[in-house]
Amino acid sequence: GSVKVTGWQENYLRLRATWMVQGETESGLLEYGRDIEVVPNWEGEVLELTVSYPSQPPYIHSVSVSLELEVPREKIEEITVETSNGSLGFYNLRSALDAISTNGRITVEDCEGEINLETTNGQIILNHLRFLGENGRVVTTNGRIEADVMFPPAGYFLLRTTNGPVDLKLPSWTQGTLRMETSNGNILIDHMPAAHLLRSGKNFMELQLHGGGMYLEVETSNGNINLGESDLLYPSAAAI
Repeated sequence: GSVKVTGWQENYLRLRATWMVQGETESGLLEYGRDIEVVPNWEGEVLELTVSYPSQPPYIHSVSVSLELEVPREKIEEITVETSNGSLGFYNLRSALDAISTNGRITVEDCEGEINLETTNGQIILNHLRFLGENGRVVTTNGRIEADVMFPPAGYFLLRTTNGPVDLKLPSWTQGTLRMETSNGNILIDHMPAAHLLRSGKNFMELQLHGGGMYLEVETSNGNINLGESDLLYPSAAAI
């Protein structure tokens, strides 16, 4: 099922779980759904939430559980989520994000932290995301990547899809080297005056963006790569 995590100003966590059961008899579906549990487990300062399903009788055809969490924005250091057949959403967070989904979209908006995202058969939308740390990875298969993001002046970062376009917007003062590669598509640059061409070929282009040791790879095997300047407000390069 889907998972949505939103940061808020309160100092406690609020959870809402919604289940959907499909099958043959209405009364049996209701009883089965009431037996689904979200099990919390504390290990030190780590809270783990696991969805526990009762054994599935033959009259039940499908079951899914969606979780919506509101968490203290200033106190959560890391969020790890793994799900199948559901979307993932992260909003207004200041924490590391480690998320894996199969058959689901991933959305990250108004967040900052170390980022590791992976999905299959789903697009990835990154809006007003500030990457932190020395490494970051965003990977999908069979889905587009739309990213309006900023990176630190050092580190290695990867945006990759195997079957879809990549639309990337960066602040004008972004520092580092950007390598873009597509096996079957075009690389298009819209108003990036600070970009200095280092090298290019039939399927790749490498640009220098100001100084800095950051290295960003953008890859797709079947789609265009579009690069442009962000219109959003990010901290200036001097403030990083």
